[in-house]
Order: sequence, then C-alpha cells, then structure tokens
Amino acid sequence: MLNNEAGLPQANRISKKIAVATNDNLTVAGHVGRCRAFIIFETDNSKILNKEIRENNFTNHRQQEQHSEEHHHHNEHHHNEAHSHSHHNLIDGLSDCASVIFTTGGWRLIEDLKAHNLTPILTNEKFAEDAVLKYLKGELISNEENGCSGHQH
Repeated sequence: MLNNEAGLPQANRISKKIAVATNDNLTVAGHVGRCRAFIIFETDNSKILNKEIRENNFTNHRQQEQHSEEHHHHNEHHHNEAHSHSHHNLIDGLSDCASVIFTTGGWRLIEDLKAHNLTPILTNEKFAEDAVLKYLKGELISNEENGCSGHQH
C-alpha cells in the first residue's frame, strides 16, 4: 500500500468535496439558486483528484425556472413553496460537500449553509478550478461583502 507525504496509507487519506456554482461548467456563478449546475471537485486537501458536474435540479429558483421554460404560456408567478427561502433541497443536494464557492449570495443562504456545516465561500475568482486550487493552498480571497441582505441580485 502506498503512503502519502504524512506516512499514512493512501486508503486513509482524507478526501473533501468542494462544490462550485456554475452556469457554463467553467466559471464561478453568482446566484446559487439560479445556477445551472455545480462542479463538484473531489480533493485530498492539497490537489484535485476528480470532478463531476451535478445539474442544479434541486434549488427552488432553478425548479421554478425549469417549470417556466416547460410551461412558458403561463404568465403567473406563484408565491408558494417554490419561491420560499428554504434551502433544504440545496443543502441535501450538496450534503457530501464541505464547502460551496460562489460569487454572490443572500444572507439566508449563507446562514443556512453554515448551520449545516457547509462552508460558504464568496469570491471574485473567475474560473472554478482556479478558485478550488487557490482555496486548497489557502490563497483564495473570500469577499464577505458579496453577501447581500436584500433580494436585488
């Protein structure tokens, strides 16, 4: 069995997943609820081991947009559960991740992520992979001022 730098067997290496909100599978997106997907980077806390694209079919805003695209002849906006600010579906969809990287986010989302041990990281970094690599090196600049208190994104 191979050993890593700390002398521990490879099988005991701690793996951590980092989710990055994206609209194009390349760059970091802003509004987490409306992003098209999340790039899930599997890391060993020093380098990227693997990545997968996880379509965003679990946030309320995205479900509402998909519904609107399918039924574009309806011009109604319902203020029910589809527009609530519950982030349970998002948290469940990213529950295997330790952190979520995005450019802007509402205070409710940020607090809900923290409450469920998902570290929110707001950044101005453009490319998803660059953001993850900088994060792993401790060089990613987190811009807390990108959090918003209203709903004007």
